Amino acid sequence: METVINWLLGRKRIVNQESKGIDLAIYLINEYKDRTFTFKGLKNKHFGIRGEELLKLIQEELESMIVLYNYTTRAKTYTDKKGVSQVQIRLIGKVSMMHRYNPLDIELYLETEMPEKRIV
Repeated sequence: METVINWLLGRKRIVNQESKGIDLAIYLINEYKDRTFTFKGLKNKHFGIRGEELLKLIQEELESMIVLYNYTTRAKTYTDKKGVSQVQIRLIGKVSMMHRYNPLDIELYLETEMPEKRIV
């Protein structure tokens, strides 16, 4: 199903990655540090955030948690139909090691925004 959606949206060179912890997310944010991001945390949504500010927001969000989570990072990098490289990142926080539903589990979403057109 996901491949059909990617095909309809004109996405090419799709790479899905997953890792334990948040190191992959930090690496990808630094790779796209000259771009702006959308960050959807637990309480607030932030738009037009630069990479350095985004890392600070993520750190504040993770430090404000009362519960200790085990994080998994899932990332998708692709080239959209305009030829611009994009990334979508999900930080998934699980309370327990089991793969069952727990109401305390969380997800944080990060996504690159389209770069601004610069007039030269």
